[in-house]
Amino acid sequence: MNLRTLALFLLSPFFAQGQFLGPAEGFPTDPVLSATWHQGTLYLGTQGSGLFLLEGQAIRPASAYSQFERSSIFGFTTQGDSLIPLTQGELQSYPFEVQNPRGTSYIISDGSLEIRFSDQATRHSSEPSGIWRLPSPQGTDSLLFLRSGSTLDVLDATGDRLDRTAFKGLIFDLSPTPYGLLLSTESGYYQWRDHWHKLGSGLPIFAFRGPLARTPLGDVPLGKLLGGTWTIEDVTPPVYSKEEYEELYDVDTSGTQRFEFSSQGIRVLEGDHHLYTLDRRRGLPNMKPGNYDAAILGDTLWIATPSGLYSFSNQGAPNQVERWSPVFTQDGLTMASLEELEVAPHSLGFYATYSLESSAELLGRYRLNNGDWQRWDPTQPILFKYPAAGLYTLDMQVDTWVNFATAPTTTVKYRVLAPLYARVWVWVLAILVLAGLVIWRQRRARIRANERLKLQEQLAEAELASKRGQMNPHFLFNALDAISNFIFKNQPKDAVLYMGKLAKLMRLTLDSTRSHFMVLADEVDLLEQYAALCQLRYGDFEWSIEVDDELDLYDTKLPPMMLQPIVENAVQHAVRPNLNTGKQAAVSLSFEAHEVGLKVVITDNGPGMKSDAAQSSGSHGLSILLERLELLAKKYESRFELTTQSTNGEGSNTGTCVSLILETNALE
Repeated sequence: MNLRTLALFLLSPFFAQGQFLGPAEGFPTDPVLSATWHQGTLYLGTQGSGLFLLEGQAIRPASAYSQFERSSIFGFTTQGDSLIPLTQGELQSYPFEVQNPRGTSYIISDGSLEIRFSDQATRHSSEPSGIWRLPSPQGTDSLLFLRSGSTLDVLDATGDRLDRTAFKGLIFDLSPTPYGLLLSTESGYYQWRDHWHKLGSGLPIFAFRGPLARTPLGDVPLGKLLGGTWTIEDVTPPVYSKEEYEELYDVDTSGTQRFEFSSQGIRVLEGDHHLYTLDRRRGLPNMKPGNYDAAILGDTLWIATPSGLYSFSNQGAPNQVERWSPVFTQDGLTMASLEELEVAPHSLGFYATYSLESSAELLGRYRLNNGDWQRWDPTQPILFKYPAAGLYTLDMQVDTWVNFATAPTTTVKYRVLAPLYARVWVWVLAILVLAGLVIWRQRRARIRANERLKLQEQLAEAELASKRGQMNPHFLFNALDAISNFIFKNQPKDAVLYMGKLAKLMRLTLDSTRSHFMVLADEVDLLEQYAALCQLRYGDFEWSIEVDDELDLYDTKLPPMMLQPIVENAVQHAVRPNLNTGKQAAVSLSFEAHEVGLKVVITDNGPGMKSDAAQSSGSHGLSILLERLELLAKKYESRFELTTQSTNGEGSNTGTCVSLILETNALE
């Protein structure tokens, strides 16, 4: 390995990746005699070891030309689409260069291959440099003045060199003045008239300030300085000012672009938009504090630095990505398509395969479901761990421009499926099935409860009908007993009258047994007929019925044969004892509106109750009534109550009061 190869090998990490290829990358040990670009591939012909080709960032023997593996290749020719190596010819001197159709240069030297992309900087000088772009004195297109050390080049608007002059000493300033386009150097003053003409020398001019010139002593009128007539009285103390930029070394503009110089390189902006960056990757030196200039002339961008003068083609814009495509992975394994995703993958990822001939940094960004863009290094994979179930839209861009102005968007849509137990529709179906089972069980239980309730109602109706059937014979037995007493006492007229009233009463009773309830008017008529029978049989007694005005006789309903047993009980236990002892007997009824329906109060002036047990045992009809009220309360789940009490304490002769509360609203 010669010194140049060793130097390039040691410096290669500081240049763009793959810019220099040496023995470590497969560069032939035998001298390279020739090179050519054929059908997208660089071929190298060697001395005595055949043909090699460049593949990616490595050089390897060309297996398709194995018949030349011990030959010296001096050049190439083509026949149709075939490449023909030439084993005879003349040697080329190093370095020699081959360029591909995209403008990438392959420079072969003794022991190394240098790859220079078309967007890489070209260094013209390693000396401190500067740039002035000024109108020509003739008022035509502007001229570009490029300083490299003590040499000044003048270029016209087309980039052609009009003049190159090497001055003695330093070059200080160049500016249009009232005395023409003047140049100040350490060796004197010069005026541009198609080339430089020396005007004289003397006090150094550091900078031109219109009619003044800045000198080591201060500002001096330019005309007196050029004519040599200035005196110390013409000197004005200088006022120094320097532009300072936060974290920037310098700022310059050219056309519509702004150039910001810093330790990170040169940021190129259009307005507020960062377009791209020029840095060491693009071939510039390390940036350090100092004065910097930038100028665009035609298609060329010129950059002047304290470390040299550089130029870029295409106005400094980086080359675009020729093509790229994403490669997707699932759980670390490459997959052909995202349509083949497994259920609930542990990870999803992607990386880029691309073709790019550029010294610029390759940039990437992506976003999910139109969210914010995320930066991405296309040389590294992106990994999504345990992605949530759902439909995704993945947008990806790869470009060499920071604002991705030249990058088309690659969009991929895919769906991540959750495990069966975690899918929404499965849970919805399970909930629906469970809800259906619960509803079915509740419906079944409700049907059974309704059947039991219906059976209970039927039993209660049967029992009520039975109780009503028991009350009618009880009343009939009492009536027949009264008729027999009339006949026994030889009172046929009374017997006939009694039978007539009994017949009318029996018709009312029969009608009432055909329905579950009767209106209040019929109940009052029935009681009137019954009281008339009792008066005919036992003798006259006071009888009265009062109906509350709030009650409608034909709209208020109550269970049939409910009050007759109570009146009968009052006649037997109050009226008859009073009549037998010669006392006045009285029975009264009152119908009152109640909050639950109807309240009936039956009072008499008999001897009163002796005990509850005696009262209930002495009246079979009353005991049946109590059982009937209990059944009605169960059936309608309503209030049917009967209370009995003496009006002035137990054993008194002031009478008995029976109160009956009927929740007639439940009968509607």
